[in-house]
Amino acid sequence: MEEDLSIAIDNQKTLWLTEISRATFDDQALDDLGGDGGVFVVLEDVSEGTFEVLAKAASIWAGESLLNIIASSLKRPPHLTLVS
Repeated sequence: MEEDLSIAIDNQKTLWLTEISRATFDDQALDDLGGDGGVFVVLEDVSEGTFEVLAKAASIWAGESLLNIIASSLKRPPHLTLVS
């Protein structure tokens, strides 16, 4: 994945669609997800200093669809941000 997608949930939390490192995969004991390849839905909380993997997306398009659904359900105008 060349660029990550994100949704700002609030001032502290951001939901990401991104690749993760092998260290993150190992640290969070994600062996049940079938490997560290692919894209993941991750919740970053800067106030807590956490980067928590929530799910592995079936594909980039499935992950993008999930983020679009979440973004459209937020009360304020949603905006997906493309990060290079």
